[in-house]
Amino acid sequence: MDPRPNTPLRLVSAVGSQESPVFNSAEDDSGRYASKSPLIRLQQIANEFDELVEAWSCTRHDVENTHDLVARLVDHTHVYPEMCLGMAGRMLMPSPAMRQALHVAVVAVLIGEALDLSVAQQQTIARAALLMNLPSFQLQDDLLNSRAHLSIGQRINIARHPILAAELLAHSKGADIQWIEAVEQHHEAMDGTGYPHGLSGQDICVEARVLRAADIWCALSSTRPTRPAKYPHDAMQELLTRERMRLDMSVLATLRRLLGNYPPGTLVRLANREIAVVTNFTHGNGGPRSVVAVLNSAGEVIGEPALRDTTRPANVIRSYTYIPSHHAKVPRWEKVWSLG
Repeated sequence: MDPRPNTPLRLVSAVGSQESPVFNSAEDDSGRYASKSPLIRLQQIANEFDELVEAWSCTRHDVENTHDLVARLVDHTHVYPEMCLGMAGRMLMPSPAMRQALHVAVVAVLIGEALDLSVAQQQTIARAALLMNLPSFQLQDDLLNSRAHLSIGQRINIARHPILAAELLAHSKGADIQWIEAVEQHHEAMDGTGYPHGLSGQDICVEARVLRAADIWCALSSTRPTRPAKYPHDAMQELLTRERMRLDMSVLATLRRLLGNYPPGTLVRLANREIAVVTNFTHGNGGPRSVVAVLNSAGEVIGEPALRDTTRPANVIRSYTYIPSHHAKVPRWEKVWSLG
């Protein structure tokens, strides 16, 4: 069967976000942030990604647009790594699965950079992250919003999606073999228990090994119908225990060293009962020396987010926390990252 679509791939529109993901792009009436904000530029990349997938028809134009989009995403991630890591999973997008793909791309690029992979390799990883689920975004959105057990048909589609995605790319003029290979292998495991081909060890390309670790991390860190999002320490412990034999150890060690216990974007509750966000990398097991308060002790959005020195008793980090999805207002994210 020819995998090329006769018409562009279409996704069913928005299912609401699984967490409190979005920012208010019109939050500042002065327009002060509109033309400069790195966060707005990340949202523009997310919007273009959505448009790219909606119109995908296996043409050279699609491939060229992907290369251009990814070049800008990788560059943006290099320049603003904390903001991109903290906000990629909070972008306003109609498809939760596509939002997760963007998050995976950012995490994977940061791993690749830390591993000293070339920019070309990092771009291959990002292209693969964005489109590795190209034929199954709708199915993944359905699964992300359902508590029902997988049907036999859904299980078959999940098992086949790496091959189907690779075939779509293979029929897209200009898609290179490294990109296709990374997509086809992104569910392979180092111990040979992955799919679709049961590859193991060095038979799996490095781009796919990076993608696998980033994909699992982002999945664990995201809310599912059957469980809340895992906090960073718990997500990492699961990678180090349940997934340890399935992942490349150098990639896993790099991810652990990069993220620590409080990666940028982590929400924490302070001793004064405020909720704050981590805006800088903190390596090792130590906590951040400063955070940005976004909700007051009553759970209300702080009009002017403020830096908090966590070495002061009132600002000591007490626990991880989250902002419920039903929260009426979201933090003023642009101002948060301008402080960070």
